Amino acid sequence: MIQSPLLLLLLLIAIVKSVTTLSNSPSFKKFFKYLPAPLWCYFLPTLLSTFGIIPSENILYTYMSRFVLPACLVLLLVGTDLLSILKLSPRAILAMAAGSVGILLGGTVTFVMIEKQVPELWRGWPCLSASWTGGSANMISVREILQTPAPLFSNLVIVDTVIAYSWMAFLVYISKYRAAIDNFLGATDLAPDESISDIENLNESDQAAVHPAVKVGILIILAFGMAGLFWMLSGIVPQTGQLLNRFTWLIIFSTLVPLGLSLTPAKRLENWGASAVGNFLLYLLLTSIGAKANLTTLAHAPFMIALGFLWAGIHGVTLLVYGKISKTPISILAASSQANIGGTVSTPLVASVYDRRLAPMGLILAVLGNIYGTYFGLFFSKICRWLSSFV
Repeated sequence: MIQSPLLLLLLLIAIVKSVTTLSNSPSFKKFFKYLPAPLWCYFLPTLLSTFGIIPSENILYTYMSRFVLPACLVLLLVGTDLLSILKLSPRAILAMAAGSVGILLGGTVTFVMIEKQVPELWRGWPCLSASWTGGSANMISVREILQTPAPLFSNLVIVDTVIAYSWMAFLVYISKYRAAIDNFLGATDLAPDESISDIENLNESDQAAVHPAVKVGILIILAFGMAGLFWMLSGIVPQTGQLLNRFTWLIIFSTLVPLGLSLTPAKRLENWGASAVGNFLLYLLLTSIGAKANLTTLAHAPFMIALGFLWAGIHGVTLLVYGKISKTPISILAASSQANIGGTVSTPLVASVYDRRLAPMGLILAVLGNIYGTYFGLFFSKICRWLSSFV
């Protein structure tokens, strides 16, 4: 068994590099479309841990939670276009909010249904709500704050993957019935601020490639330097209750500070490939979390997947009701829905299926979800804990 933290780190980096290289290869594009790279980054170490090749507990995993996650958040958020979010159509923001309300309702209903069958579910179900309003980084942030048990989190990773990609396929499928659905909703046409045509420029930050090695090195030094500073500050500020702990403060600093920096020239770090390096670190963090798990703990996965579909269905119905009341077209509803359950890559794709002009709006909505997803998940955890005392 590999016990050396250095050798273990090199192995985890090799896994991430291999997975990301294959996922970008044209020969494997179709394969990774259905079994995405993050899933492999999580379950390959789980497989190695199950067979005793790597340990399920190691000091490396602790340090990665403390420093890799905040460094990753810094790089992912420093290039955020807050001004574009502020200029976003009110109708799009309200649709995004309605979708998040649907996530809250669906999560509450399904939590009550399964709470008695799964121990400490209140530590896990909010991770899905964070992912389905933000993304993987939000899911992991909530997991670290709530200290979700590794066996439970393994089931949640499967649920997240199956539901997210199934829901995307569903939204793409119903696009063929767009006219009939809009007629049912009594929808009005797109407003000028919803049909932005400058798609390429708005997507530039999402597509930025990693530049020369020296720039990557500077990004890593800056990100980990800030992560160390945030860890030090999180030990100084007051900690109250189970949720406002040191790790919660670490996440707060790691989200608010880079968002503030995004309003300064530091935003240009995105042109150096900040989000690309951030995604690599996110995948690396996933490997360390996956290593703590065991494949023998997936007994609840089928039941949770079924409830996940119910959860997504309640989210969809909530959006449909909102669309009927507000006369919002299905194109905006679908983009908002994918921005919740999907992410920054998939949302512009789904939006463009309905109307190419909506791709930038979809991207901005997804970024908005990344900003509040962690806090949404923590809010939902309070609801789950409260419900646990009654169910």
